[in-house]
Amino acid sequence: MELRAGTARVTITPPVGIEMVGFAGRGPAAGLHGDLTATALVLEGPRATPAGTGQTDEVIRLAIIACDLLYLRSDKVHAVRAAVARLTDVPADHVVVACSHTHYGPLTDPARSTELAQVGPYLANLVHLLAGGVALARSRVVPCRIGVGYGDVRIGINRRERTADGRIILGQNPGGPYDPRVTVLRADTVDGRPLAAVLNCACHPVSQGAHCTQLSADFPGTARTLLEEQTGAMCLFLQGAAGNINPLLMGWDWTHLAHLGLPLGAEATRVYWSIQPSVEETKGGLDIARSRLDLPPILPGSVAEGREAVAALEVERDRLGAAGEAGGLWWAERRLARARQGLDSLLGGPSVPPVPAELSALRLGHSVGLVTAPGEIFTETGRSIVARSPFPHTLYASYTDGSVWYVPTRAAYAEGGYEVTHACLVAPEAGEIVEEESVRVLAGVHSR
Repeated sequence: MELRAGTARVTITPPVGIEMVGFAGRGPAAGLHGDLTATALVLEGPRATPAGTGQTDEVIRLAIIACDLLYLRSDKVHAVRAAVARLTDVPADHVVVACSHTHYGPLTDPARSTELAQVGPYLANLVHLLAGGVALARSRVVPCRIGVGYGDVRIGINRRERTADGRIILGQNPGGPYDPRVTVLRADTVDGRPLAAVLNCACHPVSQGAHCTQLSADFPGTARTLLEEQTGAMCLFLQGAAGNINPLLMGWDWTHLAHLGLPLGAEATRVYWSIQPSVEETKGGLDIARSRLDLPPILPGSVAEGREAVAALEVERDRLGAAGEAGGLWWAERRLARARQGLDSLLGGPSVPPVPAELSALRLGHSVGLVTAPGEIFTETGRSIVARSPFPHTLYASYTDGSVWYVPTRAAYAEGGYEVTHACLVAPEAGEIVEEESVRVLAGVHSR
C-alpha cells in the first residue's frame, strides 16, 4: 500500500475582546492584525514493520494539527482527539496537536480566566473546529511522495543574558546556544504537484513585545504565507525547542513580521525546492509511539530555603499589588503559591505531585522521524535529541499535546533567570529525563 496524505486549514480567530495570553497579566484583545489558523495534515499508509520483514497489510492513520496558539492544556488536547475519533477513522491516540506558541493569541486556560463568557465558549468551539479540519484533510488524502531538506536562518538569539552583577535576565546572549537550522518536510502528489510542507525551526514568537493587544500569528504566519505563495503547498509550522530563544527584534512594530518571517519563509522556500521527494521513501511505513511521564516537581532545597522564598515572595506580592503592576502581581501570586506548597511538603504536608508530560515519536517513511514534547524545551536539549535520533532526518516539535511550562537544562537552575524562577514546575533532572525518553521512543518507532 502507498503512503497517502491530505491537508486542510480552518480559521480559529477568536472574537476581539477575548483575554489574551503570552506574557503575564494580559488584557483583552483590542484588535485583529491577522487571522489565526489551524492546519491539519493526515497521513495514511502501511504500519511500519521490523527491517527485512516486509510490509504489513495493516493501515495506520496519523493526524498532525498545527495551531496558531500559545498552548493547549492536556485536557483540551484529549477533547480534540476524542472529537477527531468520532468524526473520522483516525484513532484518538494517533492525533498530535502542536502550537506555534504565538504570544498574540487568546487565553486557552479557563483556570486563568476572569471572563469565562468568551474563553469557555471559544475553547468549546475550538475542539470542533480542529476536529473538522482533520476530517476535511482525511477526505482529501491522495497518494504522495516525501522528502526532507535543511537550511539555516538567523532570526533568533539566546535570550539568557548575564548582567554585570551576575544575574540572568531576558535579554540577548550572542554567545549562548542557538540552533539556526530550518527543516522542511515536503510532500507532493505522485505526479509531482505540491501538497504539503512542514516547516520546523526554533524561535519564540514574541516579536511584538509585551504590550501588543492585537491578535496575530506573529512571524511564523508571515513565513508560512510566503512559502505557500511560492510553492503552492499548504504549510504547517512546528515550533522547535525555543525555550531560551527569542527573536532578534522585539517591540510593537509590525515591520518585525517582515524582518523575521520573510527570511524564514524565503529560506524554507529555497529548501523546499531543493528537495527531491521520493516514492521509495514512503515505503518505510508509518508508526507512532507515546510515552507518558511523571516529571519530578521543583522543590526548595531545604526548609530554611523554602521559608526564605515564601517570605521574599510575600513582600514582592504586596509591593506589586500596591503599585498596581498586574503582570508582575500575577507571577508573584503563582510563584508564592508554589513556594508555599513546596515548603508545606518539606514540613510533612502533602507531597507536591509530579508533573505529567506526554511525549510522542512518529515514523514517516524510511528515514523521517518527528518527536514532540509539551514543554518549553531549551534549545540544547532539542539539539541533542535530534543529534541522537536513529533517524537520518528528525523534526523536533515542542509546545505539543499539552503544557508543562519550562524545562530548562540542569545547568540553568544554578544560574537562575525567568525560565527557572518564574515559570518552571519541574526539578533540574527533568530535562535529562525528557531527552532520554525522547531518544527511547524514537528508537522504538525506528526499529519497527
